[in-house]
Amino acid sequence: MDIRLIEQKQLVERYLLGRLTPPEAKFFERMVRDSPELAERIGLPEALRRTMRLLDETGTEWREQPPRFWRQPWLVAGLAAALLAAIGIAVALWAGKRDAAASYLQLKGEAERGLLVAPTRSALLDLHPARPSESAPSYLIGTRTAPTLADLRVDVSYVHASLFKVVIKRDDGTYWARLDNQLRDSNGSLRLAFNTAAFAAGTYEVEIEAVDLHGNVVPAGRLRLRIDRG
Repeated sequence: MDIRLIEQKQLVERYLLGRLTPPEAKFFERMVRDSPELAERIGLPEALRRTMRLLDETGTEWREQPPRFWRQPWLVAGLAAALLAAIGIAVALWAGKRDAAASYLQLKGEAERGLLVAPTRSALLDLHPARPSESAPSYLIGTRTAPTLADLRVDVSYVHASLFKVVIKRDDGTYWARLDNQLRDSNGSLRLAFNTAAFAAGTYEVEIEAVDLHGNVVPAGRLRLRIDRG
């Protein structure tokens, strides 16, 4: 290409300022690359220096700038890791919430059914309490793992009374039940029935008191009931 034509069209200045069309810029670059001596003749190095000085004077940054921090590879990797961690936390929270909901429904169902477990068998037991001055006998009436409907016949035929009060407490002194106005049957026995699931495993003291016509109570007998864990 003629140098005069290059000067007339101000190809060097227009190229340096980015005002050439893409086809023109590619043609100019190919021309300079194929004819290095042409770059000297048209004053390309000097034009480049003038352009740099001009950019410096106007405060336009032409030097290569470090990438913005948000374009750093480590930032992208960190954001990806944070996203994965957030997803993991969300999944864990969802799973925990699902498990909590399942536990709540299970507890609600148990509450609606009641805390007592239905007996798996029944037993009829004849119990003979000790007199006030005697050592109390112990009777096993069931277990926790296999609850029993224990039908107890407590012999009080030796007592000249028809009305009784029964107090049941654990061997640590904790009261479990008090049964007032218990009448003995024609065989002289008190009839008591318990679901052993209502008892915690352990030993229970049973105190039997006779009630006279004036409401006064007199000790009539004692015995011990035992619930095993099974």
